[in-house]
Amino acid sequence: MNAPRRALVAVGALLAACAPDEPPGFDGPWSALHDPVVDVYLVSNVNGDLLAKDGNGSIARVRPDGGMERRWIHGGAGGVTLHAPKGMALHAGVLHVADIDVVRRFDAASGAPRGETAIPGAGFLDDVAVGPDGSVYVSDRGCDGAFVATGTDAVWRIAPDGAVAPLAKGVALGQPSALVARPQGLYVASWRDGTFAQIDYRGVRTELATAPTSLLAGLVRVEDAAGAGWIAASRAGKCLYRFDAKGGVQRLPGAPIEAGDLAIDAARGRLLLPVFAADRLEIATLPGAATGAAVPR
Repeated sequence: MNAPRRALVAVGALLAACAPDEPPGFDGPWSALHDPVVDVYLVSNVNGDLLAKDGNGSIARVRPDGGMERRWIHGGAGGVTLHAPKGMALHAGVLHVADIDVVRRFDAASGAPRGETAIPGAGFLDDVAVGPDGSVYVSDRGCDGAFVATGTDAVWRIAPDGAVAPLAKGVALGQPSALVARPQGLYVASWRDGTFAQIDYRGVRTELATAPTSLLAGLVRVEDAAGAGWIAASRAGKCLYRFDAKGGVQRLPGAPIEAGDLAIDAARGRLLLPVFAADRLEIATLPGAATGAAVPR
């Protein structure tokens, strides 16, 4: 079987139209997520220092055609506490959001707050994923706001009954930054080491591959003619890598990009790439997708 074409094409900045009193754009976009139920893109915005408890974080809702509600959820509005939101996950009508040392919950339809769970000893909660039994998993990147190691590297589990416990802990995790939950366990990308690993639901870690460059900041699962794979963003390499199911790794062609916690819109064959330093969300068309990334600016 010939290898599929893997170039990312038609990459363009998404500068969506907001309400008349709200200028278009983002405020330190960290993570993106596609909500297929209502067909919108959610983008978490730190809006300040990475670990500042300043109450001004927000989550934007962006339509795939470009329309935007810049601050759909906003710290300080409607009883919301939100400081520096990062990774997100949806499950059973609830949006789970990592926020420094707390996982906050919001109604996925209205954005209303639905509670929170503090993670003991956490310092830099980064990504969120939901397992097959409804347990919520959240990674602690194990660094401070200047990316200096703190040793709090961990993947935590919040059980359906609310109990909190570490699934895996220790600096050997390599500063876990991104999570994807699958029936057999979590797939994890690391910031410090650039490793791609699996952690099963007993907490056993198996390293699968190491990217040529480190500072992995996002991870999504894809399926194409080559089979199942995972795409990760590397800040150090300013690129995207594709890991295959057997641990192979390949750099994807394309212009340099310092993407963050990326997401996938499988129906449109799109990758959603938040660019924190540039305050924008970029759209990349996956190989073989029928539609381009011609998004209104």
